[in-house]
Amino acid sequence: MPDYLLTATSPSGKRKTQCIQAASAQEAMHELETDEYQDIVLHTDDFTAALSELMPQKVSTKGPITPADHVALRNISNWGIFLMMLKKQYQRMLLIIVCWGIFTILLRLVSKSGSDGLMRDLMMVSAALIVAPFVFAILTIVLMPARKLKRVLEATYWGRWDEVLKHLPPLQNKMPQVEFAVRKAVALSGLGKLDEALTVMEPFSDPSKTPHWMYLSRLADVYEAGGQLDHSLECRAQAYEADTGNSTLQLSYANALLRMDRDLERAGQLLENIELLPLSDQQEVILPLFKGLLELNRGNYRMAINQCTEAINRLKPYVANQPYSRLHADNARAYTAIALAELGEMEEAERLYQSALPRLEALNSTQIIERYQQAVLGNKT
Repeated sequence: MPDYLLTATSPSGKRKTQCIQAASAQEAMHELETDEYQDIVLHTDDFTAALSELMPQKVSTKGPITPADHVALRNISNWGIFLMMLKKQYQRMLLIIVCWGIFTILLRLVSKSGSDGLMRDLMMVSAALIVAPFVFAILTIVLMPARKLKRVLEATYWGRWDEVLKHLPPLQNKMPQVEFAVRKAVALSGLGKLDEALTVMEPFSDPSKTPHWMYLSRLADVYEAGGQLDHSLECRAQAYEADTGNSTLQLSYANALLRMDRDLERAGQLLENIELLPLSDQQEVILPLFKGLLELNRGNYRMAINQCTEAINRLKPYVANQPYSRLHADNARAYTAIALAELGEMEEAERLYQSALPRLEALNSTQIIERYQQAVLGNKT
């Protein structure tokens, strides 16, 4: 069964992050609630859990990297990772270093004259043991797949498709094959090679190998990168219908409806239903962004500003280290700028719009750009 990471307070009052195997996020939370845990925070949504099950080698949470470490690694700089790995390496080697040090000191005490060469060799080994954790920590930073994936995601969220294709190959055996395929297909689609992109995705259309809702959701990303928004929306609707209890699919479907300004009643109902489902901490962060877009489309501009501002504030702790958080923050600023322009507050609207514009242009977000321009024009007239 999939692994879910959750943080909760035990009946004894101890706050702890743990890994629970369960069929769904709801079942994982129910298990803790049954054991009378409180203040439960879900870190793994159903989509992420299912994707983790497809990893070539499942990451263990029972080794030196604890469940709490796995949560921390989602939003930590390379320097932070280095310090974490350095601490772990010293903890693992501490007993060896201490025993070797005692052995060296005792040998020095009992050694006879003329043994300077031996002692020099012993000291060199001691130095190597002390330096080794630094070397291992640096190698971890250089070689870790997460660092390489972050570079691919950063390029993806800036529409640098050639860069995505350049940096993707080393990750082929380090991530689920469907995830590797969709990253490649999205880049190809963004370059105008939709037919080639669809060919890359075709092997994953078999439900016996890949959950069909996952395939449809990822196929939607491919169509969206190629500007085929109607096809993308259809795939997201089908993915949601295939697993209506999956909060990620529901959020993606609602967001697609809102971005295309389609069926606001259905989008609003989806967002209401989402709040009845177990949401991960990351989903809780971006939910106000979708609510803000809903209010913007409804013409409730002041409510839209409040929701998008809340999203920006929630995203602040993550924008330094998470590429997708920077993407969401730029979208939130763009939606806020549109709402402000509609209200005639042009100075702040233009400031926010200009901060988001490089992203909008890079991703060819013509709908948002045109909508802002229309709001500005309407305010002038």
